[in-house]
Amino acid sequence: MRLVLCSTAALAAVFGAADRPAFAHAVCGDRVFPATLVMDDPGVNDELSLPTVQYVPIPASAGTPSGNSLDYGAEWDKNITQDLGFAINDDYYVQHGAGQNLHGLDNVTVTLKDQLPCLEANELMVSVGVIHEFAGTGSSLLRNAGVIDSVGNTAPTLYVGKGIGDLPIGFFRPFAVTAELGYQISDSPNISPNQWNYAVSLQYSMPYLMQHVKAIDVPAFVGRLFPIVEVSMSSPDNGPTTGTIAPGILYEANTWQVGAEALIPANAATRQTQGVGFIVQYHLFLDDALPGTFFGSPLIDKDLWQ
Repeated sequence: MRLVLCSTAALAAVFGAADRPAFAHAVCGDRVFPATLVMDDPGVNDELSLPTVQYVPIPASAGTPSGNSLDYGAEWDKNITQDLGFAINDDYYVQHGAGQNLHGLDNVTVTLKDQLPCLEANELMVSVGVIHEFAGTGSSLLRNAGVIDSVGNTAPTLYVGKGIGDLPIGFFRPFAVTAELGYQISDSPNISPNQWNYAVSLQYSMPYLMQHVKAIDVPAFVGRLFPIVEVSMSSPDNGPTTGTIAPGILYEANTWQVGAEALIPANAATRQTQGVGFIVQYHLFLDDALPGTFFGSPLIDKDLWQ
């Protein structure tokens, strides 16, 4: 963990020193949709999330003592074309207490996503994708303990982002909503049921307020913040719905972003398996930090929709 955080600090120092305009992330007209922590955003870009650290307390139940889990995640997003890209992500899971001490890698997940042409005047961005989890790529210790999936799954997914800057409502114009909806199809439904995964975020863009509504007298740091709330839920075909409510704050620099959110159980079924935790993330915009390189440019510099 110490090595990961030191490496992250070094990256921030190198790439954060660049003094140039922020082009960061998913842009549609005047709207910039930041990288969200719990759900995926509607953009397709060259990016790196390293690390994403998630802490969750595990409540005591049925004679089993309480405990906690720590999850150290990483994700690399690479553009194939200007609108089509893939992402590879994995994480290292550690559990203390709750009847057992565990550690190991999760299964590898790969996402293929295509961004449709955005409606700039309406600040509307839509992407479609497919997510596949490769069973058997994670730790057998975690798999045998039931912590990670023992079978793979595929989830066709829709991503939407909508800013309301096109409406004449003054200081409300910096608000935006993003949403994600996918149906997860199990490789073996008799072992792991199919399920709906759905999430929504409500965010307020201080950069949008300062640049497109009214420049108010606040410190420069405040002008780069995105207060945000994310709600993420899963509803299996056979079993209870679970999810979290995640209020927090994002700070977006020219080439990187940091964020922190609480993870609050959304219902009684979720509270049976986890308490109130948190998630923090360092996110690097490779297309801004390393433009013109393999890591910061599409493999094919073409928009398939044009």
